[in-house]
Amino acid sequence: MKRCVFLGMAGGASCFSAGPKWLLGSNTAVRGYGLYEAIGLVQRLKFPVIEIHPMGRPEPTPEVFPGFRFDKLAEAERKKLRNVLRWFRRVTAHLPYIGLNWLSRDQGEREKAVRTIDVALDGAAYCGVNLAVLHPQPLTAEPWKQREGEYVAAVRRWGDRGEKLGVGIAMETGFPQSVADCVGLVNAVNHRNVGVTIDVGHQGRFTDLSTRIQPEDRARPDSIKAYNDTTLKIIEQLGRKVFHLHVHDIDPETWVEHKPMVPGFVDYPRLFAKLRETDYTGALVLEIGGEPGKMPEYLRAAREKFIAWLD
Repeated sequence: MKRCVFLGMAGGASCFSAGPKWLLGSNTAVRGYGLYEAIGLVQRLKFPVIEIHPMGRPEPTPEVFPGFRFDKLAEAERKKLRNVLRWFRRVTAHLPYIGLNWLSRDQGEREKAVRTIDVALDGAAYCGVNLAVLHPQPLTAEPWKQREGEYVAAVRRWGDRGEKLGVGIAMETGFPQSVADCVGLVNAVNHRNVGVTIDVGHQGRFTDLSTRIQPEDRARPDSIKAYNDTTLKIIEQLGRKVFHLHVHDIDPETWVEHKPMVPGFVDYPRLFAKLRETDYTGALVLEIGGEPGKMPEYLRAAREKFIAWLD
């Protein structure tokens, strides 16, 4: 049986065999853009999914993502934003993370971070978001297993809060830094409203790779294959717990992520085949960085590549 992969709003549907309905989207993280300017760009390019940032600033600000603080928005602005976002078939959100540490040993710092994410989650729900990405909280000074219980408890709490609001929580890959620990965290959280966001560029520091591949060997074909294998292992082992995907490309020499779709580092045909095997039903959201003036072309080119791959 053939099903359709909807990549656009007008004439952008393409069909292939035995695949679920996937929606392609883009986030609004275009530095230097204002919030409504970024939303307008994603709309003009006919992406059916948009990922918003309940953080940052609505006004165009150099080096700051366009976004909003829900507790700082007047009621009229809240309604305006919600109405604009109704154009999209699906709205997702990336919860705040910059300057936050929700596992800090300092109680005040920890409470501030938790409160900031709580408010953002409330704002996401108000805007019609059905899934929110929880950025990984690195633990650089302490062993992972020493703090795992606290990490699990915090995520479960947001799982409960999101469930009451009708918003799924998808922990982004990147920490803990191995396939085994990443999968183990999801299993330990064991919450029906909590899954994972696979960011194709966040596995570069995993011990599965760093213990085998030297920095000078990153661009070797076998190293690139090993990187892609690592991402696929997470998807294979988590299956239906993969709620969401962040897609882009990676620089082969440095493994720096969020690049326009040029290097061809990420093996998307293999990735899509694995997603079909696991009956993935989430979205594919572009997270591409670059100069503001070049972003429309980067996103347009990426959209065309994904349509061609899925055809």
